[in-house]
Amino acid sequence: MINNEINAIKDRICLTVMPKRIYLFGSFAKGTYNEDSDYDFYIVVPHDAGNQIELSQKAYKSLRGIRKRPVDIVVGYESSFDERAKENTLEKIVKQEGLLLYER
Repeated sequence: MINNEINAIKDRICLTVMPKRIYLFGSFAKGTYNEDSDYDFYIVVPHDAGNQIELSQKAYKSLRGIRKRPVDIVVGYESSFDERAKENTLEKIVKQEGLLLYER
């Protein structure tokens, strides 16, 4: 389920880390969320975007003040994501079950 808060988070992430793709996965993507659920985002970035940990930290910091629920963010390089999505990995789950919120 896409709501205003998810869209605001997506927009802020787009401005902050310039992703190639953003996926929502987990309970909100499946429609099985409850009041204790968090948002799970997988951010796909170009290989030359910078350090994944630093990009993740930058994304978290950008969300201060706009989110009401906890947020989990995973950042992965585009080439790794596409390759790993062929195996039994988180990337495969995200690609198969996640909702693509943004792509450029």
